[in-house]
Amino acid sequence: MKIILHTESSMGWGGQEIRILQEAKGMRGRGYRVLIAAEENSEILKRAKKEGFEVFAVKFSKYHPLSFLRIKALIEKEKVDIVNTHSSKDSWVTTIAAKLASNKPKIIRTRHLSTPIKNTALNRLIYNVLPDIIITTSEEIRKNMININKFNPNKIFSIPTGVNLEKFDPEKVKPIFNSKEFKVGTIGVLRSWKGHIYLLEAIPLILQYITNIKFYIVGDGPQKQNIENHIKKLNIEKWVIMLGHREDIPQILASLDVVVHPSYANEGVPQAILQAMAMKKCVIASDIIGIREVVINEKTGLLVPPKKPEEIAKEIIRVYKDPNLKKILGTEAQKFVKYKYSTDEMFRKIEEIYKKFPKNEFSNAI
Repeated sequence: MKIILHTESSMGWGGQEIRILQEAKGMRGRGYRVLIAAEENSEILKRAKKEGFEVFAVKFSKYHPLSFLRIKALIEKEKVDIVNTHSSKDSWVTTIAAKLASNKPKIIRTRHLSTPIKNTALNRLIYNVLPDIIITTSEEIRKNMININKFNPNKIFSIPTGVNLEKFDPEKVKPIFNSKEFKVGTIGVLRSWKGHIYLLEAIPLILQYITNIKFYIVGDGPQKQNIENHIKKLNIEKWVIMLGHREDIPQILASLDVVVHPSYANEGVPQAILQAMAMKKCVIASDIIGIREVVINEKTGLLVPPKKPEEIAKEIIRVYKDPNLKKILGTEAQKFVKYKYSTDEMFRKIEEIYKKFPKNEFSNAI
């Protein structure tokens, strides 16, 4: 039985952390022993413990030698075969600790975000030199690492986050909102680059044409107060409902007519979009890296230029006026996700990576 250690220094809970836990559960189900090391009081540590994982509360500090030594001791004590790091701080600490460990585990660095990687010596070290493998959550992130950063293409693999098609099944999930209004929703952590403000600014434009409409904002995060203030500023409280963090996402998606994803930066392939597509929903999303891999304009959804409220408004009005378009896009979206983005396909690709290591097909560059 191979032993996998995931590390995460983030304290929050969003797509990245959800992906880690989803991956851990899937690989545990395939017979791997999976350990999770994260910051004390972090959300992922709490949730991983609740899911029955062996968890380790650690402090990731790039400037404290004890941090490296403690991770090294953990790797050696648990006889870890593969470490998989996910954020900056834990990647530095865990990667160096793994290099120092007597059992020499293989190192995977997962890159979740599409934020450009600066061409510095340190970034080249932590991405291109030290890890055995880099996993990206979208093909465009992989291509940018190869074409812009000039990282070794033979060690970079794109494995997008999969969707649990049993959980997100429109034939089984019942809606929780049964009002007759046209319902538009956006789902995600409330961060500035998620673009909620641009959806809000589209609402007054939409209300000129549609009044029997409601907008649902699902999620929590650092931009909550700013979003609430903007709703008041635009005088649209009557039409916007802030639902906060929710665990019943399939039921919420079942209730919606349209899902809007107005992000303008940092995305891989967003899980919120894939989940909406699996539920046969019409998705309107920004035309940016990662998103355009799954939202194929006029086929599996509708793309709009980022930061353009008027374009968001135009497409929502268009879908409202054309129910057949909404149905066609939702149907094609579901087909696309079933074909390429199931959790089974994600786990299969990850296991392919794991199985490469015993054959020594990949060697460290130092």
